[in-house]
Amino acid sequence: MSRRISSSLYLVSAIVVSLSFSKQSFSEEVDGKQRNAETTSAPALRSRVLEEVLVTATKRETDLRDIPLSIDAFSGDALREIGVENVEGIARFSPGVSVSPGLDPEAAQIIIRGVSTDTFFTFFTRTFGMFYEDISLVNPSILGPQPNIDPFDLRSVEILKGPQGTLFGGSALSGAVRYVPNHPDYEQAYGKVAAAVGTLEGSDGKSHRYDVMWNQPLNDKLAMRFAVSTGDRPGYVKDLRSGEDDINSTDSQQYRGIVSWQATEKLEFRLNALRRETHQDDGSFADNDTEATHSARYFADVLDSRTDIVILTTEYGFEFADLSLILSQLDKDYPQRIDYSQFFGTSQLGVGTYGDTTIYSSQPSAELRLVSAEATQSEWWLLKDWDYVLGLFYIESEQFLSLDVGTRDTGNLLQIKGDVYAEEKAFFFDVKRSFGEHWELGFGGRYFEQSTTADISTTVDPVSGLATTNPLVAALSPIINALPVESGISLGRDQGKISETVFNPKFTVQWRYSDEFSIFGSIVKGFRYAGANQNPSRDPNVPLFFESDNIWNYEVGVRTEWFEGALQLDATVFQLEWTDMQVQQREYTGAFAYTDNVGGARNRGIELGINMLLPAGFYLKLNGSYVDAQTTTFFDDFQGPAPAGTELPGSPPVSGSALLLWAYPFNEGQFSATLSYTYQNRNFNNLAQTYEHPPLALLGASANLSMTNWPGAPVFSLIGANLTNEFKPAVVFDTPNTGGILTIFNPSRTIRLGVEFTIGDV
Repeated sequence: MSRRISSSLYLVSAIVVSLSFSKQSFSEEVDGKQRNAETTSAPALRSRVLEEVLVTATKRETDLRDIPLSIDAFSGDALREIGVENVEGIARFSPGVSVSPGLDPEAAQIIIRGVSTDTFFTFFTRTFGMFYEDISLVNPSILGPQPNIDPFDLRSVEILKGPQGTLFGGSALSGAVRYVPNHPDYEQAYGKVAAAVGTLEGSDGKSHRYDVMWNQPLNDKLAMRFAVSTGDRPGYVKDLRSGEDDINSTDSQQYRGIVSWQATEKLEFRLNALRRETHQDDGSFADNDTEATHSARYFADVLDSRTDIVILTTEYGFEFADLSLILSQLDKDYPQRIDYSQFFGTSQLGVGTYGDTTIYSSQPSAELRLVSAEATQSEWWLLKDWDYVLGLFYIESEQFLSLDVGTRDTGNLLQIKGDVYAEEKAFFFDVKRSFGEHWELGFGGRYFEQSTTADISTTVDPVSGLATTNPLVAALSPIINALPVESGISLGRDQGKISETVFNPKFTVQWRYSDEFSIFGSIVKGFRYAGANQNPSRDPNVPLFFESDNIWNYEVGVRTEWFEGALQLDATVFQLEWTDMQVQQREYTGAFAYTDNVGGARNRGIELGINMLLPAGFYLKLNGSYVDAQTTTFFDDFQGPAPAGTELPGSPPVSGSALLLWAYPFNEGQFSATLSYTYQNRNFNNLAQTYEHPPLALLGASANLSMTNWPGAPVFSLIGANLTNEFKPAVVFDTPNTGGILTIFNPSRTIRLGVEFTIGDV
């Protein structure tokens, strides 16, 4: 039986493993009748459920069900065939994970096991990590965009639950989302071309997307693969002041190219480059929680982003281990204009206030790691039979932020500039050993030195005649009005450095009674980088730096298989102890955010997964979770007190999903259909619980007709999401200076029709 994630047959994508999708290749050289007989054979279907899915989340290729940690894996092709194009859709099928949509496509807030202090995307802190292969997409301090990578032609998307600091550093406090691309194939040339058009309920526009992939061997040792995805999505928010409809339309482009060179039998070089660009005409904010309208917008929220990643990987295979050197460069650019009228309170005076923001970062990194190819050999019992990962890591991140605040009449009023330089040097290891036939113990750790240097300044420009009803304006007006024309004055400049040296341990244990029954447990510590704050209003209570916070994660899980793999039942219970939480606060004007270390939290819960192979070509996948996430100490949030026992925001206590698949093979190909249902309980928008987001239940469906014996092996798809058109507030943000709210709704009903052609023999 093949031990790899394969890539085309949708039936197998739904039934291969617990908590994952993957796809079986159409390239088996059997005729249509033979394939039909094999597909409908009950023993064949049971064997496919046992097909192993290999993931590299532990920096070694391992069967997902053999890892003593909670990991979900999804193939890119399978996600596309059920209509999932972004991380919001992926997370709905992973128990214990929820996502709050952001103001633009690159600003979603991922919440894993309830680890969150706010539901709204900020420029400065994240509790989760995002990785393209092993490269972090999240900056240590001034974050910028977090690319919401399109799953087209991805090998897999992995969701790692619990802290991942041992192998991935300070960018994965509660867990991580990891994107793994398909690498070039040295054997044959082939490609795919796809197009789709769709509708969005409540919008006059149409969505479009186009995808192209091509794999090209240049010789038996050199190959390249590229994938391009481009698309646009209609808006759905109406601007009542201008009368313009559908203002928040979005377009995106993603380009990826990989070149692999097998220089010798043991030495391989791989160059991997990705660019992702997005543009949104206006923000997705409404200023109420009942309909997608905004009545006090004075400036368009123009939101652009660009992310560039270049990775050079060198791999050399010794007999005893594989040595890898990974060099990368991550550049991100995030220019924005955001309407600040409600944040500052000037909208109540009929005055529009804008904020022009530029965020740029340059982030090189290097990793050298050694991964055992076989268990260690030694005459000493203590030194033999170990499987190991050893590594050295270095990253530096130069980050720049510029914010100009002003009005149409005055021009720029306030300017903030921030230069932040972050650096990490680390040694990490992860070792494991079997004891007897049933036990496996593991131990890992990361010893690192991390430092952050900041230079943040605030300058005000002269204007006159400003209203003084807002605390910020009231504080600045006497200074501004006293200045001579065309001059400016510095309100302050903050410079400093913070450094930390930390060791993060990890302990795992697994008892495997048989291939069908195993129990695992883990104790893992995670951390998040320290960072720097802006302080334009010169609030004395705002610290220049906030320190790292950390989590201890304790979990026990069981994985079982029954009836030759036709039924899989998995369960995990966990407890998190979160200390020195990085909490977003507001300075005294209520207009600017900063981060402080405040209090702690304890999160407890259970995650369940069931995969069932049913008669007549049906398959059912169920998962669910219960999370009890509460603060453990009292503190004052800027929007109100948060006593001990306060539920953490954005964390629905109950969530779950169901996916029902039916597949019918015939001589010309196969027809498959899915019905999906996802649910999340109510949750709060912030620690002060000023707004309760309602429960959300989404119904989706897809139908795919694969004509494998036709020229081009076309696949026709019809996909619907949120079929019952549940249109509810997903994120509600308070604006203290107006007493109002800003709301981002979950997307309304979408219907999409697509077609895909294959060129060559995939």
